[in-house]
Amino acid sequence: MLHEITDETFAEEVAASTVPCVMLFTAGWCTFCDDMVPRMEGLAEKFGNAVKFCIANTDEQRGLRLAFAVGAVPYIVMVRDGMKIPLFDEVVTEQRLGERIRFILDGGQAPTASPLKPIR
Repeated sequence: MLHEITDETFAEEVAASTVPCVMLFTAGWCTFCDDMVPRMEGLAEKFGNAVKFCIANTDEQRGLRLAFAVGAVPYIVMVRDGMKIPLFDEVVTEQRLGERIRFILDGGQAPTASPLKPIR
């Protein structure tokens, strides 16, 4: 299951989450984003409660788009321990995304991790 995240729900649903959150940023016009949704849902089933999978529409959630500096969609990022960790800014297979998530969960470091910014 994908949790729909808004500017208003981000702090409670993602920033305060006790488990890592993987966020898919989409746009209503993006057909490539539509391809990612079932892949994220498949991973949500595989990872169970170890990871929370979320989706945010950048057309509607301007604060999230700005806070995460989303320049292209689909954009996939992990939020963990107050840090945002970019994963992909392209369409990827479920397997490749799952491998990257597992790498981060197992202690792999992402060189571009940065602190979360407030949502405006």
